Parts: sequence; C-alpha cells; structure tokens
Amino acid sequence: MYPIRNNSRIFLSRQVLYHNRYGKFTTRFISLYKESPLNIAEFVKQTGSFKKVSISATKNLKSPPSSYDLTMSSLLSANLHLGHSTSLWNPKTSPFIFGIRYGINIINLDYTLIYLRRACKVVKEISYNDGIILFINTRGGLFSKSVINAAKRCNQYQLTTRWLPGTITNSQQTLGHLIPKNENDIISKTFKPDLLVLLNPLENEIALEEARYGNIPTIGIVDTDFDPNKVTWPIPANDDSVRGVELLVGILSLAAKDGLVQRKLMMDKIQKERKQARVIYDHTI
Repeated sequence: MYPIRNNSRIFLSRQVLYHNRYGKFTTRFISLYKESPLNIAEFVKQTGSFKKVSISATKNLKSPPSSYDLTMSSLLSANLHLGHSTSLWNPKTSPFIFGIRYGINIINLDYTLIYLRRACKVVKEISYNDGIILFINTRGGLFSKSVINAAKRCNQYQLTTRWLPGTITNSQQTLGHLIPKNENDIISKTFKPDLLVLLNPLENEIALEEARYGNIPTIGIVDTDFDPNKVTWPIPANDDSVRGVELLVGILSLAAKDGLVQRKLMMDKIQKERKQARVIYDHTI
C-alpha cells in the first residue's frame, strides 16, 4: 500500500466541501482524512467498492448454465451466431440464417435457443430411461477437454479421436476383441449407444450414416455449411467456436445429469414402496 499523495489529499478536501453542501459523507471523509497514513485501498474500501471481474474463460467449462437460465446474450458472447462464408453456404440451412454481413452468414439465435432446449429434453429423457449417450468431437485440442468434462459430469461416454468405421454396423468385429468375454459367452457382448451427440458432424458423416443404419437418433451442431436433414435433432450454431462448443455441450450434459437425478429419485421411491409392501405382507401372514 502506498500513501496517498498531496494532490489526492487536495482532491479529498474538495470532495468534503462538495458533499458538505448536501450534508452527505462529511463525517466519513473527515475521519478518513485525519487518519495517518491514508491509503487508497482503505479509502475505496470504506467509501466505495471494488469491482470484481466475474468473466472467466473456463466458466462454461466448469459450471455451465442450464437450458432454463440460458439467455440470448450468452449465446451471442460465445460467437454462436457466426456462420461460414456465403461460398460454403448450404441452401438447406436458409431457415436458420438471419442475414449476411461482410460475406458471412449470420445465424438466427432464436432458432438456436429453441432447438437447443428441444435437444435438452431429448437428452434428459434418454438419461432418465438409463440410456447410453455418446459425445463425439474429433477435432482434438481445446474441443476434447470440453467433451471429456461433459461426459464425466453426466456419467456418460465420449470420443475425441477418429471414428473407427464399423463401430456400430460391425461392432463385433471392430470392438469385440477389446471387450473381455464371460465364462459362458461364446463371443463378447457389445453395446450400442442410444444417442449420438456430434459436435462436429461435418467431419463425422460416417458416424451419421452408421447411426442411420442402426436406427440411433443423433443430435448435432449444424453450421451453415452442413445439411441439417442428416441429423435427427439439429442445433443451428457455430461449430468452430471453442467457447460456443463448451457452452452447448455443457448445457446438454447438465440436462443428462438432471435426468440421472430424477431417475435416482424414482428408483428410491420404488424401493421404498416395495419395502412398505413387504412389511404389510409379512404382517398379514
């Protein structure tokens, strides 16, 4: 802490005279002025307040908002409205485009918010019914970290490396040797996911085709250069923004976590009712 300078003392004395006209803060300023030495931090602490910076680059990664608390400003600050160049435009995304600015398609965030909340309901129901959800983002780098955290948050699965062809359509040959067999099993048992969440569907069209053949629903972030009809529940947004992908996958993982919590409450209620029914049955016997 550095002692306040003379010009600052003159400024404080002027403030005392100014506020003395209105009868405000006179005693507080005089008492602070008589202290020796007078510090700037102490003066601000007693007369005002420090401004705390609440913006963090990892805020959405650690504690993303829910779909009910999501606002249009948060989507805008995550750059989810920025599409691709008009030269890469897919005409099937025209209902989601708000306009063109400097040769860049601008995505209408009203549709993003509506389609995102619809996708959250789907994720919540699948998680409530004890389904398997697979989050996929094969770009690596900062994208993979958000996918891993999202899968851990809702106790689901993730893929951050290359999609291996045949993972769904030929899973026994592709993944069977990686799964240990039981004593009575002739071949290893593989499981298919109940939902695929693709954060970069343009680079994973093979996964989309395998999901279509396997009757597995999909959720994908659809940019202006991708066909939204290839995804069961598209979310029109910018898939190249790291902050945007962190925000969207965090919201989806919170919806899945909410489904798990409701399932646990439902199972506890069923067990409690079974115990009560068993007690009643024992008393009747």
